[in-house]
Amino acid sequence: MRKPVDRYGSMAMMLHWTIAALIAAAFVLAWVLPRRSAPGYDDWLSLHKSIGLTVLVLALGRLAWRQANPVSRAASLTPIEGRLAQATHLLLYAILIIIPLSGYLFSSWEGQGVTLFGLLHVGSPVANDRGLALPWEVVHKVGQYAVYALVGLHVAAAAYHYFIKRDGVLQRMLPPAWGAWLRR
Repeated sequence: MRKPVDRYGSMAMMLHWTIAALIAAAFVLAWVLPRRSAPGYDDWLSLHKSIGLTVLVLALGRLAWRQANPVSRAASLTPIEGRLAQATHLLLYAILIIIPLSGYLFSSWEGQGVTLFGLLHVGSPVANDRGLALPWEVVHKVGQYAVYALVGLHVAAAAYHYFIKRDGVLQRMLPPAWGAWLRR
């Protein structure tokens, strides 16, 4: 493990912002998904599942990267802010793993595989069993509200640090050119 640095590196930033964009896309797709009988339903659902599996892989990669490339806690954080940030990050990682995994397990127990962006088929490793699918469906659908809350808290904290504390915490996760632009 490396010595902690003061700001996130380009790989951490790329993973963070890619995951953020994919989560936004998955949310939109989930909310606008047409009824099962509507034309195009399967295509939209397949895209939602592909994005979910991509988030799972990237979140695991981001977590591994973070462990191998630590970033020190921002000096401007109070002890309570530091503990809240750490707890929120841990919960975000947990939910970014649980939600896509529960979606995959729900689909699997429904007897559906996932075709990753139409390129790679990730089959169902289990038999069709609605009784076993239901708990995973509940976890997946209820978990979305945890994602809303945690992402909302994360964005609110970034806005607080940028607009109120003006302490550079947000700029640590932005490319240097963007951080310089935001400091104006």
